[in-house]
Amino acid sequence: MINKEKLDERNKINQRNNGHLEKAKIKNKEIRLLVLNHYGGKCECCGEDQYEFLAIDHKNGDGAKHRKETGLHGMERYIIKNNFPDKFRILCHNCNQAIGHYKYCPHQKKEELS
Repeated sequence: MINKEKLDERNKINQRNNGHLEKAKIKNKEIRLLVLNHYGGKCECCGEDQYEFLAIDHKNGDGAKHRKETGLHGMERYIIKNNFPDKFRILCHNCNQAIGHYKYCPHQKKEELS
């Protein structure tokens, strides 16, 4: 059975951990915004600029290979550490997924038809 002292101590630890998590979330958002803004802050294909919809894209399509080689899943810190390499760009998740799946974005098809 847990007594009141142990429960109070556990609550204090959880509050401290939640504070650290909140600080980490804020820092991660700042880092992400720094990278997004460096690369133009909007989708290069359709112009979407809502940051929640934006993705960091490997221009040459080797993202899976790069993640496997580096073991990284969060590219933002890698990008900053490596002085914002030119091999990245910003796409919205829709354009990024379309290019990954179909090898083109429907926005590009629309431009061809015009």
